Amino acid sequence: MGSALTAAGSTRKWRKLRAFVLVRDGGICHICGRAGATTVDHLIPRAHGGSDDPANLAAAHKSCNEARGARVAEQPVTSRRW
Repeated sequence: MGSALTAAGSTRKWRKLRAFVLVRDGGICHICGRAGATTVDHLIPRAHGGSDDPANLAAAHKSCNEARGARVAEQPVTSRRW
């Protein structure tokens, strides 16, 4: 299955998935734990074979997401229900 993100940017599918994850996570950044997250991070980055499955996605601040880069998240989010 292909990614909802493309080299040209986001797709309608990605925007819907992003909105779902942000609501599901209550806008809390999975990296720093503070409110106000506006982006979605791949826990296992696409560069390492991660998918766009909601279980592999978590809300993140743009700055936290960019600072983490393509590193694999230390602990996947398991306490939230999807």
